[in-house]
Amino acid sequence: MDQHSQISLPGGGTTTLHAAGTDATSAPFVLVMPAMGVPAGYYGPFVDELARHGVAAGVADYTGQGDATPHVGRRRDLGYDDLAHGWLPAVVDRVREQHDGPVVALGHSLGGHLLAAHLAGPTPAVDAAVLIGSGTPHWRAQQGLKTLVQTQLVAVVSRLCGYWPGVRLGFGGTQARTLMREWAAFSRTGRLAPGGRDITAGLAGRSLPLLAVDLDNDTLAPPAAVDELVGLFASAEVERFTFAKAAGDPGKPVNHYSFARSPEIIGERIAAWVTGRVGERARP
Repeated sequence: MDQHSQISLPGGGTTTLHAAGTDATSAPFVLVMPAMGVPAGYYGPFVDELARHGVAAGVADYTGQGDATPHVGRRRDLGYDDLAHGWLPAVVDRVREQHDGPVVALGHSLGGHLLAAHLAGPTPAVDAAVLIGSGTPHWRAQQGLKTLVQTQLVAVVSRLCGYWPGVRLGFGGTQARTLMREWAAFSRTGRLAPGGRDITAGLAGRSLPLLAVDLDNDTLAPPAAVDELVGLFASAEVERFTFAKAAGDPGKPVNHYSFARSPEIIGERIAAWVTGRVGERARP
């Protein structure tokens, strides 16, 4: 990633867009939306791999995380709506200032939830979507009662501490209490309802190209959880594949995170979908 652009966020925060391949200003631009607690820099090899295959790509930290400022804590709270309808439009606006091509949002894990919440709104900022390693946290589609207990414990600790101390507890990084409360409610009920507003109806009417990628050995987004999340995109033009590396393929074995650091093959495949489905669609 060789391009860096600082972005002002709603509420007075800032983040930095790290990008590659931006010389091709009319090509599709893939904006990576990170997983919970994963810094933008972690996706550098994946962004570079997409750029090598003909699409511009970039990634930025969410409000309050990584290099974005200020950080969340007891005195700094936010929820799904702040990221889905504040952070994402601000970042896409900056992309469109510098880039003429269509914008594809690629949501990894939590990033897919935020993308779904955004697309359920009245004015989507992106032209197409990719979900990778992203499924509902609903306990019935995950590891059953184990998932239910774990997610509700996260909500309780977040309320007691005023934030989620994930760095100390080994899961998810430091997170805002409202975000974790809404995520835990999504796990408990199977419904994503930021601010008490269920996204199901709004998302069901959203028509756009959608690529959903299952990752082999992904215990955090198993096929049943991906099925349930993709099912919310009732009007989308869905394509789906499971990514698994055959014996002898380069890179690490596939799991929830490895594609970002070892993006051989998967980067090429996603770039081909973006170029074929989104790039061709955008041409007159």
